[in-house]
Amino acid sequence: MEGKEVAIRVDKEVAIYELETRFAMAVRQRELLENYIRERLKPDKHFYTVGDDPGRKPSLTKEGAELICLPHALKGHYHWLSGPDTPPTDDTPYQITMMCSFEANGNFAGEGVGSASSMITKRDGSRVQRQNDPGLRHNATIKMACKSAYIAATLNSTAASEFFTQDLEDELSGGNNAETKGHWCPLHKTVFFMKGKMKSYAHPIKDTDGKDTGEWCHEHKAETVKQTEEAGPPQSKPEAAETEGDSKAPRDPATIKDFGSLYTACKEDWPGEFKTRQAVWKELGVSSQEELSDIPSECYRRIAAVRE
Repeated sequence: MEGKEVAIRVDKEVAIYELETRFAMAVRQRELLENYIRERLKPDKHFYTVGDDPGRKPSLTKEGAELICLPHALKGHYHWLSGPDTPPTDDTPYQITMMCSFEANGNFAGEGVGSASSMITKRDGSRVQRQNDPGLRHNATIKMACKSAYIAATLNSTAASEFFTQDLEDELSGGNNAETKGHWCPLHKTVFFMKGKMKSYAHPIKDTDGKDTGEWCHEHKAETVKQTEEAGPPQSKPEAAETEGDSKAPRDPATIKDFGSLYTACKEDWPGEFKTRQAVWKELGVSSQEELSDIPSECYRRIAAVRE
């Protein structure tokens, strides 16, 4: 009996020692993570702030999440949870949900779930397709869902949620279709807008790959074009956006390699217009960096185009 009591006492001491060791490791891991974030992660590239609330945590980007996962040796695996696995042939909105699970040295290390809609919400509340082409739209929606899941898994697995949060896309909702909001282009199935120095409602014309062509469709001419074109794919007569100013972008868009460079370039090239990154998002018709599907150089080219 005495030997059994000794064994129980030893087991308790071992359990307490192991618990103390894990707490000490957790404290040290937290210190290392905080120092790593301070030294390695850069604002506007690896994380960004939304709004002016000083108590709001910065939002982590995919680049920032990858940098945090690097020292943890986390390897991600994606699992399809819901949504169509092939591109729908019509423009019916849909949502894709993905799970990202992490492993480290062959062991499960955490997971996170993310979803994305085939449509995005503009600053004016209207919702438009991510891309005009169904295949490109489907691919962009999958990538956004994977990105969201990866960031969620990073926050869950590394305790980085103490320092960062994640911007989530609005869920699909009815009665908020861009086509019912007015300023809708029936030729290209997108919304017209007027901002900055533009003199009329217009939108950039995209090619079959969903990229801007540098040409514009104007609202006051689109209806006339639609009535005269009775067959074939809708095409409007391209013309430069009716804007004022220089006919050449202040700098080569190819030099804009990341979103930090984009925000800096906009602030320097158009003083007074883009004092904050939120102003850049508003110009691009989104409410956060995560909603941008174009690369930084394309975003800059879009902004410069309406000022040509």
